[in-house]
Amino acid sequence: MPVLPHLKEFVPGVYAAGFAHKYKNENCGWISLSDGSMLVDLPRGLEPKVFLNEIKRISGTTPNRLVLTKYQEGDEKIVKSLIDLGVKQVLTSNAIGNTLAATKVIGDKLIRRMSTVREIGDNNISIKFMPLDGIVGPYGAAVHLPNQGVLFTGPLVVNGPHTDLTNANTAQWITVLEQLESLAAEHVIPGFGSWVGNEAIDFERRYLVELRRQIGYVISQGRPRELITDFESHYLQREVRIQPDYMVWNPYDAPRREDLDHVYNEMTVPNAPFNGQVPKRSKENPQALVFYADQPHEPGYSPPGLRLVFEATGVTPHFTVDVRALTAENLSKIDLLVIYRDGLLRPNADKDSNYIWMTPEQESAVVDFVDNGGAFLNLHNSMGLYPKDGAYLDLVGGHYIGHGPLERFRVEVVDHNHPITKGVEDFSIADEQHTPPYDKDKVNLLLQSRADGAEPAAAGWYYEPGSGRLCHLAPGHTREALFHPMYQRLLRNAVNWCLRRE
Repeated sequence: MPVLPHLKEFVPGVYAAGFAHKYKNENCGWISLSDGSMLVDLPRGLEPKVFLNEIKRISGTTPNRLVLTKYQEGDEKIVKSLIDLGVKQVLTSNAIGNTLAATKVIGDKLIRRMSTVREIGDNNISIKFMPLDGIVGPYGAAVHLPNQGVLFTGPLVVNGPHTDLTNANTAQWITVLEQLESLAAEHVIPGFGSWVGNEAIDFERRYLVELRRQIGYVISQGRPRELITDFESHYLQREVRIQPDYMVWNPYDAPRREDLDHVYNEMTVPNAPFNGQVPKRSKENPQALVFYADQPHEPGYSPPGLRLVFEATGVTPHFTVDVRALTAENLSKIDLLVIYRDGLLRPNADKDSNYIWMTPEQESAVVDFVDNGGAFLNLHNSMGLYPKDGAYLDLVGGHYIGHGPLERFRVEVVDHNHPITKGVEDFSIADEQHTPPYDKDKVNLLLQSRADGAEPAAAGWYYEPGSGRLCHLAPGHTREALFHPMYQRLLRNAVNWCLRRE
């Protein structure tokens, strides 16, 4: 058997080597440069001297620099051995560098820490170091060779072995994976597991998205934690079951109890809605708190359409499926409130157990938020099944009386002169047509909807309660409606108007 049984040269001078299960199927590699070679991560299960000799034999270069994208206890000893064998500098993230220095095994002068993306290549090869600490745990980074189309993802991608989520920020992880995908690298070397091509990033991202979607659906209905974390219960198979399409080495990479428990904690208070970080508000970067998902509207379809709106308007959204996060304290930290869910929790199949979730304290918090200058975008079914004759519905200015079948209908602009309808033309969508009665003495009608042969119904309005601003838009049940160019324009305009940015 060769010394490095799992070895591949992806492009001339860029290699990856992989190791066995007892070393967590970890990968490392090296890049041949004009003055030697740069190691990417540590060899596992192989003496450093043997590994360096193999590099010299295979590529004719002598390693003199080491890049670390990950760290585990005891790695300082391997690093020290590599330094003794000729490595002159360790390039890494702040967290890894600080940990290495704290061991007192590695001289601090040998460690180059980086907190932002840095060029670490030579005149011939561009190499970008991307520090990503605090996402999959305390340590993380990626290494990108843009001209060669090669990306070492470090611990951000696990392609096959079990992905440990217990120290991760899974929402931020998904965002970073989207950024890594946008690099469009042809050759992706995951931190752990098989290198199969650039689809490895997509597998990791879809797995995390699907896991959060399924757990979020349980939370959004007010269903008990045990439905996803109790392995003794038959509920596990019914409530959270990741299909093979989202995994690589099924079932070895299936989520474990502790993974499910961690994601549940991430998505519920007190971690929700801000994941332990206070939003940084500014005029240039308003913050939005978005409540979404209920039994008729599972969590998978609405965020993508809303994210397009927030990206276009420069708003930072904080999505949550946990209605307990609607508090005066949380509202004090944001500029825009968006509600895109109904007012009922459905904790089990028994209809008698369903209950209205919004408390008088929550109603008062929303009213005070808007009266004191807050922006409120009320979408689709966000008048449905809320406290009757309560302060919340009184604020919104209308109420829910049901909807027709899913069918095509027209959305017509009533007021062409308002900033919310600027550039919006009448359009047809397939959607649920809500027909809410509204307070004509309070709100100003913007839109109406009209099914074939039927009387028109209110489809959108606005007004300024107290010092704040409120807009209600009724469409949005289907992806077709949510992604329709005219509805996207309405949403963007409504966000800007509510925030007084028109």
